[in-house]
Amino acid sequence: MPLVWLNDDFLDETDAALPLRDTGLLHGAGVFTTARSYRGTVFELPVHLRRLRESCEALFIPLQYRDAQLTAAVAELLRRNALADARLRITATRGAAHQDPLHGTHLTPNVFITAAPIEPYPAEFYQRGLTVILLDEQKLNPYDLQAGHKTLNYLSRLAALREANRRGAGEALWFNVHNHLQSGSISNVFIVKGGALVTPPTKWELREGASVVLPGVTRAKVIELAKAAGVTVKLERIDVNQLLDADEIFLTNSIMQVMPVCRIERKAIGDDKPGPVTTRLGNALADAIESAASGGAGGGLA
Repeated sequence: MPLVWLNDDFLDETDAALPLRDTGLLHGAGVFTTARSYRGTVFELPVHLRRLRESCEALFIPLQYRDAQLTAAVAELLRRNALADARLRITATRGAAHQDPLHGTHLTPNVFITAAPIEPYPAEFYQRGLTVILLDEQKLNPYDLQAGHKTLNYLSRLAALREANRRGAGEALWFNVHNHLQSGSISNVFIVKGGALVTPPTKWELREGASVVLPGVTRAKVIELAKAAGVTVKLERIDVNQLLDADEIFLTNSIMQVMPVCRIERKAIGDDKPGPVTTRLGNALADAIESAASGGAGGGLA
């Protein structure tokens, strides 16, 4: 049975437990990040931890462990589970609330880390591109306090992903209440038009207005790599017509890396195969990952 790390202890997964009054369980009051290790090196781990900490601060979730402690815990968890290539998840909850007569509400937060063997996407998806659906029934609210943070409130996204799978697609694309493209259920979205790379901005990148776009770790790395390669990058709002008229579309997250999208429901995108910019950036990301795993820059040793 795999081991997990919970509040500075390594436990058998079946023995790990949270209090029934944990607000992560009762109210979804928690955040998480999903990362991927390659040959024992977690790609961009410092960036994952920075985003996790920023979300904790924004959503009033005490995070009692320093980055160095969490980094050491990740490394030891991989070692104890004999994992080199793995999917990791770090979760922080607000914990149980207790009433203190002198100081008011007191929280006992919980932090846990899990690791499992990686289950990569089929090679066919990268060769032929993914099919996605567009969501009409649900819209994201950019004015919600949780907008732009990876919280435990994930049921609607998982339901949308399940519907996409039922319809033979691999992802569902979300729009906000103003009908601007935001993301996939579990991914960031990029389009290519006229050789330029365009992606919806996060709320921190907007000069005005609001956004639900998650500042994805892989998203940021792809933007960095695109700029280094001389590709024009635009952080702009995208409507459904721009999406359907794109020359190329691709998705990013830590597990899928760069995933080509070649069909929106029954409509082919471009030539119905991965385009040149998508392929170029996918290769650039793979090179960056290999460099990090070999001890070069851009990693973050677990």
